[in-house]
Amino acid sequence: MNVASPARTAAVQLISDPWDDTLISGLLSTLSPPLTSHPCCVTWPCNIPAINPRTTISMGKASLRVDCVLGEGAFATVYQATDPVTSERIVLKVQKPANPWEFYINTQLDARLRPAVRHLYSSVRSAHLFNDGSVLLAELHNHGTLLNAVNSYKTLSDKLMPKPLVLYFTVCILNMVEQLHAVGIVHADIKPDNFLLGER
Repeated sequence: MNVASPARTAAVQLISDPWDDTLISGLLSTLSPPLTSHPCCVTWPCNIPAINPRTTISMGKASLRVDCVLGEGAFATVYQATDPVTSERIVLKVQKPANPWEFYINTQLDARLRPAVRHLYSSVRSAHLFNDGSVLLAELHNHGTLLNAVNSYKTLSDKLMPKPLVLYFTVCILNMVEQLHAVGIVHADIKPDNFLLGER
């Protein structure tokens, strides 16, 4: 039986709600330098501009054509957009209220993960913080999510994903979680629709 020493036990603080706004604001306020000084974090003294499919918006120096809605959740809408100059497609994650924590975690992935495994996780290019929300610009993974892959098998005759493929995805997920834990990051929302499928 392994019993922690009293000194070590006293240092552990249990958090009942890791998504508590006050807790997150407090953690972000202690950063030095502050998150807003990051070169890819832009603060705007206004509300989020209207973002709708088939409109063009300015986001910093970029002019982007909003193509379509990719998904909607309780606190965010995800759009696909195209840079008309380069034809590059990207993701706009519009969050209300603002969620600078997600951008902070992205900066920590950049800093803590080995370059050999960084590509396993999505990457946020820039964060735009507005009075009423935030917009994250991120790379587009156009092969859907793990949930999309699972659901695609429901249309087939046996309706089940083959066991070797299930094992492959399981090993990939466990490896990704292990890499995060090794650098002191905990992901609190592991589910099939949060795993994007890459080019392979």
